[in-house]
Amino acid sequence: MIRDITHTFASLEATDYLTRYRDVERFSACCRACDRYGRMWGCPPFEEDPVVQLAGCRSVRLVGTTVRLTDEVRHRPTTPAEQFDLSYRILREVRRTLDVQLLDAERRRPGSRAFFAGSCSLCHPERCARADGLLCRMPDRARPSLEAWGFDLVRTASELLGLTMCWSDNLVLPPYFTCISALFTPDEPDPSPLW
Repeated sequence: MIRDITHTFASLEATDYLTRYRDVERFSACCRACDRYGRMWGCPPFEEDPVVQLAGCRSVRLVGTTVRLTDEVRHRPTTPAEQFDLSYRILREVRRTLDVQLLDAERRRPGSRAFFAGSCSLCHPERCARADGLLCRMPDRARPSLEAWGFDLVRTASELLGLTMCWSDNLVLPPYFTCISALFTPDEPDPSPLW
């Protein structure tokens, strides 16, 4: 299914990224249109401005993960439901490793904050405790995505990582998926690989 996976890394000042690549108003509208809005802890609305949690972070280390697909798997879906399920399975498989690597990088750098590539996948969306008014079941492993906090991932990918994002064409999956994740850290910017 997956032909190969590559990672691209970049780093810049946290304040620069927050100022130039965050548009809460624009991306909140996208989030409000999603059925996960207010039903998952990694999704808005948030009780307070989440940027407060980044106090002390001087830089952001960005990770662009490119997941190239085989031609066979790209043309496999015959219905929109099959396309969604296949995309979800591929990305969930990639995130199993990617999320662990991000949490490990976060642990190795005290005061850091990881952001996953996409919405939380620890609990299935229908089973997130937030929908029942309960606290997160796995706060030690759950992390938000950059887009949930209003960051523009298309600009992040193209301008900072040199990557072009692409999407499905009808039922044909794209030639690759691009996952954007990050680690905000108290360190100076450092473009070297996180792993």
